Order: sequence, then C-alpha cells, then structure tokens
Amino acid sequence: MNLPARRLDPKIRTLWWVTGGIFTSVLALAGAITAALDLLNPFPRFLPLVPAVVSGVIAAVLPALRYRRWRYELRERDLFVSKGAISIEMTAIPFDRMQFSETNQGPLDRMFGLAKLVVYTAAGKAGTIPGLNEQEAAELRDELSRVAGHTSV
Repeated sequence: MNLPARRLDPKIRTLWWVTGGIFTSVLALAGAITAALDLLNPFPRFLPLVPAVVSGVIAAVLPALRYRRWRYELRERDLFVSKGAISIEMTAIPFDRMQFSETNQGPLDRMFGLAKLVVYTAAGKAGTIPGLNEQEAAELRDELSRVAGHTSV
C-alpha cells in the first residue's frame, strides 16, 4: 500500500531531536550523579551512564526515521494517516465518523511555529498529526470541519 502524499513540516525533526536531547541530558545527569556518589557499588562506575548513551543514540536516529514515515492525506471519504519508525501504522479515519477536530500547541511547538491536529470520533481520539505549520493545521482543521460536517474547536 502506498504512503499518504503529504509530509509533516521538516521543523518537526528538530523538535524531536531537541526533546530527545533534553531526555538524554536528564538521564546523563542522573547517571553522573549516581556514578559520582558511587551508589551502585560494586558495579563499574560507568554503568549508570549506559542508559544515557543508549537514549542519545535513539534520540539521534529516531526523528529521521519517524519523519520519513509520518504522513497524511485527505482522500475522498477519509483522512489517511501513516506513522512509525521501525514498523508502519496506517489509519483511515472516515469523515462520517468524525465528531470534531482541534489544533493545539505546546510550548516547544510554539517555539518552532508548529501545531498539532487532533481528530475525534465518538469513541474518543482517533488520530493526531503533529508537526504541521500553524497555518496548515488551521486549514486542515477547517477543511475537515467542512467535509465532515462538524464544527471545529
């Protein structure tokens, strides 16, 4: 099956790298404190830093893989979303099942000029598309409101 046509804004990779870097830094700090205080005696002093190294490698590689696979497309009767890094998850959200859609931004999203579109059905949250520029997210939300016949938030 073909992937949807539209990609996320490229700035989302940088945002993912930044969040991964923050998480890795926290792990490194905790590992350094643990090693300095020798809290894992008799284990080697470098052992507490292993999670930070693993996290750093994952944080460096994962955003590029996620960006390649995370796409979306408005089709005739549904919103088609694919995501994943190692495996691909594809979701079709039919317009006639949608209840409402909303856009939101966290502090880091605002720093990068990005927004997230969230689509809801009667069963709850049906899908999320992160990493859209603010204008594109608003236009997509409005288009979903128009084609699905509901009011957006």
